[in-house]
Amino acid sequence: MASGAHLVELFVSEQAGRAGDLLRDAHGRGIRTTVASERVMASLSDAVTPQGVIAVARAPQTSLAAHAVSATLVVVLAEVRDPGNAGTLIRSAAAAGAGAVVFTRAAVDPLNPKSVRAAAGALFRVPVVREENLEDATRTLRATGFSIVGARAGARTSMYDSDFRARVALILGNESWGLSELGTSLLDYEVAIPMPGPTESLNVGIAGSVLCFEIARQRAMDPPAARAGGLSSPSNRRTEDGTP
Repeated sequence: MASGAHLVELFVSEQAGRAGDLLRDAHGRGIRTTVASERVMASLSDAVTPQGVIAVARAPQTSLAAHAVSATLVVVLAEVRDPGNAGTLIRSAAAAGAGAVVFTRAAVDPLNPKSVRAAAGALFRVPVVREENLEDATRTLRATGFSIVGARAGARTSMYDSDFRARVALILGNESWGLSELGTSLLDYEVAIPMPGPTESLNVGIAGSVLCFEIARQRAMDPPAARAGGLSSPSNRRTEDGTP
C-alpha cells in the first residue's frame, strides 16, 4: 500500500497482529477488505506458513522504452530461472537505485509467488519489464547510451577496475551455465567479482547484488558522472552494429 500498488482486495487473518491498523489503512484507501479464518487464508496462499495478510494486486505493466531515457542503471535477467534469485535481484536493484529491471522471455516470471515474496515489496518500487527479447532490449539500451556489461566468474576484468559511473545495463545469466552465446555476443565487455577465497562462483542473486552495490558505491563517490552517457571500458567496447 505504501508503494502505491493498485490493490484490488485485501484478506487479513483473524489472528494477524495489527489487523485493525491494516484494515483502517486499507479502508482509507478504498481497498475492499475481508477478515478471513486461518483455514481460508491457508487455501488462498501457497506459503507453508502464511503471514496472515494476502493482497490481490494488479500486475504492474510497463516497457523498457518508457524508462531507458531516464535510467542510469538497468538490470537485465537474461536466463535467471530460480524465482528466489529473481526476487532477490529485484529487491537489490531497487535498493541500489536501478531505473528498471528487465526479465527476458527465457527468465522466470517475476510474478511467480516465490519471486514476489523474495522481492519483499520491491516489485512495486522499481519498474519491472516482462517478456522482453534480449536482443531488442540491448538494442534499445545501447541506442540510449548504455554500455552492456555481463557478469562472468572467469572474466579478465575485475569489477574494481571498471568505471560504472555512466549508464550501465548489467546482464545476468542462468544459475548453472551463465550467459548463452547469444547473450555474450551482445555484451560490450564482461566483469568478474574478485574472490580470494576457495570458491569458483557465487549464486546469481548474490553476485548481481554485489555488482549493483559496487555500481552504487562508485556513483556515490562521484555522482555527476552517473548522469553522463556512455561508459569507457578497459576492454572491448562495441559499436552499435556489434563490431569492436
